[in-house]
Amino acid sequence: MEVHKFISLFGKNEAEKIEVLSYQYVGRKKVVTYVPLNYVDKLTFEMSFAGAGKIGNYDMCTFRMKGLGTYLPGSKSNPFAGKKGKLSFEEEVRLEIETSEHDLDKVIDALLANHPYEEVAYEVYDFRKRSGEPSTVFISFRKPMTLKEIISRVNRKIQSANLIANAKLKNICFTVNTDEKMLATTLKEKNCKLLVISEQNKIKFKYI
Repeated sequence: MEVHKFISLFGKNEAEKIEVLSYQYVGRKKVVTYVPLNYVDKLTFEMSFAGAGKIGNYDMCTFRMKGLGTYLPGSKSNPFAGKKGKLSFEEEVRLEIETSEHDLDKVIDALLANHPYEEVAYEVYDFRKRSGEPSTVFISFRKPMTLKEIISRVNRKIQSANLIANAKLKNICFTVNTDEKMLATTLKEKNCKLLVISEQNKIKFKYI
């Protein structure tokens, strides 16, 4: 169950306060390469068409920084610029562009197919960014609700030990974060007596 769906189980006249305590984070990939200035726009277009450079409602999002690259072409090389056996100094642009795990191979294919160098220097980095979806919310009711009432709203199979069905609860927390130790301090600060955990399409109720 998603956080927003759980919140919708309670009417505005029932919830006195709803506070987001933490957000979900999504994994992304960042591709970095080094390309001659005259080719950077074409490479940006091709990698973007393959799925890279999308940030929200914006496309072709990149970071570019000019620098000086060096390489020494070997005897069996076919250099784009410079000569075999002679150290070459080339003005290049460091191009950074992000993509999803799903599109990564297509983006790398586009990079290799459109980069002018015989040997393409590139790196792929993992990073995370915050999504708009909360991972934990705190709900304080105007009038305390019994555990039985809360469970009936969810209408899911219960997996928990230590349930007190008629216990009245003022403050509860709902989370999709299964690391309860990370939440322990927050739960204590909020005087939260019930933690509702959504995990693998199952709902667990833990009375604190």
